[in-house]
Amino acid sequence: MRFFAILVVLIALAVPAYAGDVPVDAEPAVRAPERLDALVVTATRTGRTTEEVPAAVTAVTKEEIKDNRMFGVSEALTGIAGVQSETKNGGYDSRLIIRGAGLKARYGVREIMILLDGVPITDPDGMSRLDFVDTSQVESIDVVKGPNSTMYGANAAGGVINIMTKSPFEETKSAKAAYGSENTQIYNLNYGNRIGGTYISASGSRRSTDSWREWNRFSTNQGSLKVGQMFDDGTTLEAAASYTRAYFQLPGSLTKQQFDDDISQRTEEPWRHSVRNSEIVHASVRLDTELGRVRLKPMAYFESWSHYHPVTGIINDGEANVYGADVQADVSHRLLGGDATFSVGGAAQVDDSEGEKFAYKDYVTGFGGRIKYTTSNVKGTLAEKDKDTTAKWGVFVQESVRPTDRLILDAGVRYDQVRFDIDDQIFQEFNYATGKYAAKLATVKRGKTYDNVSPRLGVVYRLADFLHMYGNISTGFQTPQSSELSLNPDLKPMTVINYETGLKARSGSGHSADLSVFYMTNSDEVVQTVEAGGQSTYSNAGKTDKFGVEFSGSATVASGLVLGGAYTYSDFKYRKFEEPVRVGVITVLMDRAGNRLPYVPPHQYSAYVNYRHPSGFKCRVDSYTWGRYFVDNANTEKYRGYCLLTNALVGYERAGFDLTFSVNNIFDRRYAMEVTKDTAGKVLYKPGAPMTWMLMATYNFPAR
Repeated sequence: MRFFAILVVLIALAVPAYAGDVPVDAEPAVRAPERLDALVVTATRTGRTTEEVPAAVTAVTKEEIKDNRMFGVSEALTGIAGVQSETKNGGYDSRLIIRGAGLKARYGVREIMILLDGVPITDPDGMSRLDFVDTSQVESIDVVKGPNSTMYGANAAGGVINIMTKSPFEETKSAKAAYGSENTQIYNLNYGNRIGGTYISASGSRRSTDSWREWNRFSTNQGSLKVGQMFDDGTTLEAAASYTRAYFQLPGSLTKQQFDDDISQRTEEPWRHSVRNSEIVHASVRLDTELGRVRLKPMAYFESWSHYHPVTGIINDGEANVYGADVQADVSHRLLGGDATFSVGGAAQVDDSEGEKFAYKDYVTGFGGRIKYTTSNVKGTLAEKDKDTTAKWGVFVQESVRPTDRLILDAGVRYDQVRFDIDDQIFQEFNYATGKYAAKLATVKRGKTYDNVSPRLGVVYRLADFLHMYGNISTGFQTPQSSELSLNPDLKPMTVINYETGLKARSGSGHSADLSVFYMTNSDEVVQTVEAGGQSTYSNAGKTDKFGVEFSGSATVASGLVLGGAYTYSDFKYRKFEEPVRVGVITVLMDRAGNRLPYVPPHQYSAYVNYRHPSGFKCRVDSYTWGRYFVDNANTEKYRGYCLLTNALVGYERAGFDLTFSVNNIFDRRYAMEVTKDTAGKVLYKPGAPMTWMLMATYNFPAR
């Protein structure tokens, strides 16, 4: 609270000082009519420019995305202040971390709410899969940093990412083909048309690569259909359906010696045949209509997925159906002498999953029958049957008011409840101590309910025509995942309180800058402990403190020439945490209070130069630096990070045709995307990609 008291004093001192320079009712001598700022709806669920949002927001634009390879979503988010966006395995794999949230995710994205065209694709237990996001369709991305459970409920403790794809109302007709190193290929076709007020668009995509690593092939085929209806009164109705089939080999981690010798080799760990085979159907329908002073925005969605996923010690073969609905009403009115919007809404979501787990069928054993390594990913005898249901619902209200033309106030609150029903039948398990499978007859039946109230306050004040100051107190609520509860039924939900202030500058000449300072307290954060053999356990840390500073800026220094960059400072520490560590046959609680969170470096930098000539020529160079970070909760060892990891592209764009050649890691630096250390002291490396290249050609057919 002391930090927040200082924050309030600073705002109180700053506001009158600037207000005294320019009277509240006075118009500036020169207003910049050409100043452009991205319109976002994600942070407040109502349309605003980024400078009028009382939170740290980054909008990744269409122009930025179309020059990107977009083999995975993570590529579009690299270099954003406060965001760690990498891939441990290539393909669609994306590891997303916002202000330390999402750190423990072994697969998919955790602690961050992911939306696709405003539709939640995060499961009720907080797991987000990016398997079915067709990156060839992505138009723009909103990133909201910091907890936002007031607007989006449980499992938005770290932030919200909204991925926007091509709208059927754009009538896009385009073709894209790309080829790169290691036989990497991307193909995409889009066709959109209109019949009266009905808009129809269809797309088909394929991505594949032989990869620079052994056992790391990837391929996915995707198709989608969208229908939009635009009525005379401005009402829009959109329906979308997509199908994805993906195959993905996971090469695993390397020892230090392997990493130094040859980063292209597959793991020497026992589980050498990990894959993800997935098949996903996703459908949604959205309505946007105005009834007098009320704007109504209901939606409903459905997702069905199945996967075959051999991992450490076990083969998962499961499927799930996810059903959800969301409704929001925005009421325009007057309050405190200014325009106001009262928003009220609710959401419900159910995840019904069934699955079976199997032992590996083919493997080589050593002394005492210990499994040395697998020889295939064929499933053997049945190990477990699971039938889990997770249900989530919540309601929220928010009032947004503009008492003056300089001030915006937001206040909101939400109630959420998440219910877990777990019914698992266990027949055998892999014993990490003996290194082999052992019979175990057990039934795990657990019912667990979590609920929480999440309030939020936000304020934005226009200090000058080009400068806004903001502040917020926001909260987050994060439940454990079903698989984590199966291992530890005593896990508590994590709650977050975030105190934040910042400045946002926008100029008519193309300059911009964003500065955010935050202090966050996490209670009962669910922390992963990696034990010997790769086994993960989960426990609650009593308290975690996070202090951070984020800065990003860009400047148009000449016609078509833009310089930009970002810096992130992260001081994330356990205030209270006793980590359970297995020593022999007993578990000992080790005090980690005062230690830094692993993987998150105190310092991160990025910089870029972007040039576009009126003739159509374009080029870009960007570079990234990650500082040193600890590789375990015990803080016994650091990884050096990497310095000036540089990418470059050149291209030509004219009359609908776009040809781009890009090279990533142009200096072919050897670096690790992630380094971890288990409680037995074994250090493992996930190597980053060496130098790779790609040639992309896109043609946008003229609009009729």
